[in-house]
Amino acid sequence: MNEQSRAITWEATKQELNVCRHTNGQIDFDRYRREKLEAVERHTGIPLVVYATDFLNAQKVRACQGQVDIDLTDLQGFDEVTKDVPNGPLDILIHSPGGSPEAAESIVRLIRSRFTPVRFIVPVCAKSAATMIALSGNQILMPSSAELGPIDPQFRLSDSAGGYVLTPAQVLIDQFRQAQQEISQNPALAPAWAPVLHRYGVGLFQMSLNAILLSKTLVTQWMSTYMFSGDPNATTVVQQLVDYLADHNAFRSHSRRVSLEDLRARGVIAQDIRSDPQLWKFIEDAWYAIQHTFEGTGAYKLFENSRRRTFVRLIQMVVQVAGPAVPSAPPAAP
Repeated sequence: MNEQSRAITWEATKQELNVCRHTNGQIDFDRYRREKLEAVERHTGIPLVVYATDFLNAQKVRACQGQVDIDLTDLQGFDEVTKDVPNGPLDILIHSPGGSPEAAESIVRLIRSRFTPVRFIVPVCAKSAATMIALSGNQILMPSSAELGPIDPQFRLSDSAGGYVLTPAQVLIDQFRQAQQEISQNPALAPAWAPVLHRYGVGLFQMSLNAILLSKTLVTQWMSTYMFSGDPNATTVVQQLVDYLADHNAFRSHSRRVSLEDLRARGVIAQDIRSDPQLWKFIEDAWYAIQHTFEGTGAYKLFENSRRRTFVRLIQMVVQVAGPAVPSAPPAAP
């Protein structure tokens, strides 16, 4: 069966992977995956970069202590897999739960300083700060089943059990304003509000306002500069989209789905990748290879290009070696 007619399914790629082995008999995840990424570039004529994390695997997330989010260490990964790619057009396959907007800013600066046009390919999801990064592209390609997400920022606040809870910045703002209104109308309520306000600490209200403004400002700048460059309607379209994506009170949850239809209805230059069946076959093939790597190895964050340069973060395995058994003491003499 040739490459064009072969059905792209999890089972079919699993069987194909099963015969891709090292000389010692171990499955060669790297060779299999790299061949699939190379096939994408041969088809498009455009270098491909992958940024993917295994964030949907709860066990892996616990094992890596939650380090699947976008953070500033990702800048090293992006630098590593783009340094040997010539300036010009670039495709980026992204799969991420999001993370730090500040890290996203550094990543976008690195990418857009050298590459244009940039297409972001979203096979499953790119949420929060990953949505922000995707919106820095000239175009987004995704199947109708894939999703982006809101860009309203979250704060990690400690809970009463020694852990933390992610709290939307808008919720903090609304609660401060509610406290201000209720206390101004009835000062006797101040003692009831005191424990809540004390827990948030000084400055969190203004930090929340600043965090929302930062996310909106970054996306506005990127979309105006890249996706809508030269468009006379750019200001209106971008402002409406950013207001929509940053409105926590409209979404009610930071995890809500933003679909291809939602994006296109608001003017985003996004296309259903399945309208190009051959491109989707190559991308789906590459995506399954990435998933197999996550399933079969300790990798939880993968940076790679279609020219065999890879930067990967792995779970550190700790091997405990049992010491010699200690013989039990003989029974005491009667």
